[in-house]
Amino acid sequence: MRVQLVATLFITVASTVAANIIYPRSSLNGPCTGKDGASGVCVPRADCNRDNGTYIDNACPGTPEDIKCCTKPQCQLEAKKGDCRWVDKCTGGKDIVQWLCPGPDAFRCCITNDDTPAPSSAQPSENPTETSKPSEKPEPTKKPEKTLGEKVLAKAQEAEGIQYHWAGGNCKGPTGGGYDCSGLVSWAVCQVTGRDLFSEGLRVTRSMYCASESKLKYDKIKWDDRRVGDAVFFGGKCDCENNPSSIHHVGLMMDSGHTMFNALKTGTKIRVDNFKNWDEAACPYVIRFK
Repeated sequence: MRVQLVATLFITVASTVAANIIYPRSSLNGPCTGKDGASGVCVPRADCNRDNGTYIDNACPGTPEDIKCCTKPQCQLEAKKGDCRWVDKCTGGKDIVQWLCPGPDAFRCCITNDDTPAPSSAQPSENPTETSKPSEKPEPTKKPEKTLGEKVLAKAQEAEGIQYHWAGGNCKGPTGGGYDCSGLVSWAVCQVTGRDLFSEGLRVTRSMYCASESKLKYDKIKWDDRRVGDAVFFGGKCDCENNPSSIHHVGLMMDSGHTMFNALKTGTKIRVDNFKNWDEAACPYVIRFK
């Protein structure tokens, strides 16, 4: 009896301790440690892949499943090579180059070798007064500025893997455990621009699509001219005048074809879908954020 009592007390104490453990949490674009102790940054897996980085699991605790610890052990500007580090770790007068590494501005390419050619052994100039000009440092290659639509899409992608929840979402994030299709788009717009489509009465899919451009303050573009970041809608004939309630779904274009990022329906998670072979065609206009 005493043995059983001691065992019960031990299990109770252990359970209480485990329940009160506070696990460390990471944040998007926050630091992490990659393989072999390399400096890393917590970014969406797609961003790491796009920048040819190496990512590992379980190094960004407290973030969505798609956020991974991304390292990039090699980056290069012309003949000079380096690795991606936090700027405070790039010491010793080394060059720091933007736009070559995933994540925030503070995670940059630290040039660790100087592959500058040795001075030429050619004959001195016939003109003794002529002096050679110092070689100019090459300008770092800049990534093209993202459009507003691309920024909205990137923000929405941070919610990948969260459950669909009808009527879910507001400017602060998911409600009821998730987002619905227009809640996801409106949340991303709010996060990127500060504009609250929820309070403006534009949060519902049909309200967004059927609003005049003067109220919407965004452009309506013909379907054939769609591009990354545009909002694409679905709803039968998409007839705003006679049957606006048929307009029922919205996603964000990921290309100029048929791939979109969206919260599709109850029972699914926020994800990428290709609608090329859907029974229902997209509406004749997309909304372009500007």
